[in-house]
Amino acid sequence: MSSNSISKFLRQVLTALFSEYNGIQVFIYPYTLMYWITGGSLLVAITSLLSISIHYLPISFFGVILIYVAFISFKLYTMYFTKPHRLELHNVNDFWDSIIRLHLYLFITLMILMVFFVLSEFLSYFYGIKLPLKQAVMALFRIFTISLILIYYLWSTWLKPYRNRSYSKKRAEKLCLGFIIHHPWESLRFSVITLLMVLVAVRAYALTALYVLSPIFDGLSRFLAIKFSLELSRIHNTGSILYDLFVVAAAFMLSNLCFYPFIVLSQKLITAIHPIKLKSLTNAKA
Repeated sequence: MSSNSISKFLRQVLTALFSEYNGIQVFIYPYTLMYWITGGSLLVAITSLLSISIHYLPISFFGVILIYVAFISFKLYTMYFTKPHRLELHNVNDFWDSIIRLHLYLFITLMILMVFFVLSEFLSYFYGIKLPLKQAVMALFRIFTISLILIYYLWSTWLKPYRNRSYSKKRAEKLCLGFIIHHPWESLRFSVITLLMVLVAVRAYALTALYVLSPIFDGLSRFLAIKFSLELSRIHNTGSILYDLFVVAAAFMLSNLCFYPFIVLSQKLITAIHPIKLKSLTNAKA
């Protein structure tokens, strides 16, 4: 196999795992990730983490954040580079600017979380008022992850007709904003329809995983006596944390791979109803 074929194959794998709005299904329906991890091992890992190994909780949390940042970074890469990056050097600066903004958003979110934690401890110690810290952390994490994926995806969808014509990012953004300003209701309708189609695709995948994929894998496991699910280990040291984070990341990638066909179908429909057509691009260029 030639190096060119390997490069194309790896690019297709990156597209299937990270492109468009892939990954959002896990944050909207976390149980879709659990289909790839045995329930018993999950219970053992969580129990050990929240009991005798609770001092490893901050490391585990930041490990999950690191996986998410790496995931978004690959998503941005697939967004900016449809070809090898050496053939699209004009997008390199825009890619690194997006990476920097990603870390800025994450820093702001962590600062808000730290302020809430300090406020919670202060009220609990001096006034006996206990705020729902765990629920707030989980809610903030889900809001942050889902919102970031949707924002990147929606804006990328709007810019795609211009980027396909090799317009620079700044020029594409100016032309796109000009179109949105001159066609506000059409733009709003397209944005709402796009978000609804994302939710429909996520729900369709969740139902398929529950009623089709899960029974198939369970049947194959019993018939072939082979486990198709991953297992977490009991957390007792740093090595076990790294292993469990690797297993979670692997389950996340498997979920993304199975979700990709739903993305392909919905993306064809979204492209077909995109309000920025060739005529609009020609007028904008003129």
